Amino acid sequence: MLDAAGIFAGLPLQAPGPFYTTPSVVEEVKDENSRRILERSATLGRLKVRSPSQGFMEEARRVASELGVEVSLSHTDVEVLALALELRASSLDVVVVTDDYMLQNASTYAGLRFMSVKTLGIRGVRRYEVYCPACGYKPSEPVSESCPRCGHSLARRPKA
Repeated sequence: MLDAAGIFAGLPLQAPGPFYTTPSVVEEVKDENSRRILERSATLGRLKVRSPSQGFMEEARRVASELGVEVSLSHTDVEVLALALELRASSLDVVVVTDDYMLQNASTYAGLRFMSVKTLGIRGVRRYEVYCPACGYKPSEPVSESCPRCGHSLARRPKA
């Protein structure tokens, strides 16, 4: 299961596939060399682009919410996590290839393995709490990226 880091590193052309990724990861790949990697990998059948089902998107959002990282994961990250969960449910052996620490955290928490490309990766799962650094508000449920009380951007910090 590839995040953009796996495509930038050329993994689909270096290792036997198939690899999977999502449409939003494909949209993130802009440079010419990485676009060629995408096209060649797809032509060779080593890379499959697939959207996760709505049920697994909800599962991925639930995982992110339990960890307190829902404001830190992009839509693309949630899609990658959701597709990884869906592939695992189909009895595939799934490894999420990403350098994104929050996605590594959520993947590990969900029982998935990860592989980083250019970073060391996380050492363990961390839970976070979302809060407003301006007024101290702590939402009990996921909210937008700004505080409903004062409008300041929400932040996250490790839970004690």
